[in-house]
Amino acid sequence: MFPLGHVGMALLLVAPAAVLLDRKRRYLPVVALALATALLPDVDGKIPFSHHHGGPHTVLFALSATLVVGLAFAFVSVNVRWLARRIDSVPAFRPRSAFALGAGGTLAGLASHLLADVLMIPVADNPAEPFWPVSERAVALGLMYPGDPAWNYGLLGAGIAVQVGLTVHLLRICGCLPAELTEPWTPNRKN
Repeated sequence: MFPLGHVGMALLLVAPAAVLLDRKRRYLPVVALALATALLPDVDGKIPFSHHHGGPHTVLFALSATLVVGLAFAFVSVNVRWLARRIDSVPAFRPRSAFALGAGGTLAGLASHLLADVLMIPVADNPAEPFWPVSERAVALGLMYPGDPAWNYGLLGAGIAVQVGLTVHLLRICGCLPAELTEPWTPNRKN
């Protein structure tokens, strides 16, 4: 799949986080982190002795990276909280919230990449093996070709549409939209 397709899949898969977080302050970092990690598994082409759909395209890698990033966010949170107590303008999250933000965004980005690769028709005998090292069984649902522009741009468009809808919803909840935009539209009829 092209990078734009992976980005679109990440935007779609991170959308349920809006339901769980329900706050714009927490939602934006999760989306940003999901987008930042959505293409991370494709570094396997740059790793010596690895092939595309190799180690970084596994559930083991996704869970390990999720744990590492979550712990890194929690560590930073502890240190930023110390600074935030002294400077009012520095935002801070509790370490558990920071872990959830870091882990949630990373897991959404990496899982979206794995899901997109599993949906594809394998090309050049290179299917994804997401359960390696437990199983070397290849998984390919064969629903789309990797280079199909309709799927790649379709996923990107769907992801953007979902994110715009969620952003409007979150802005409505927090009262950040003008009253004219939150009222239902009705046509003015003059009889």
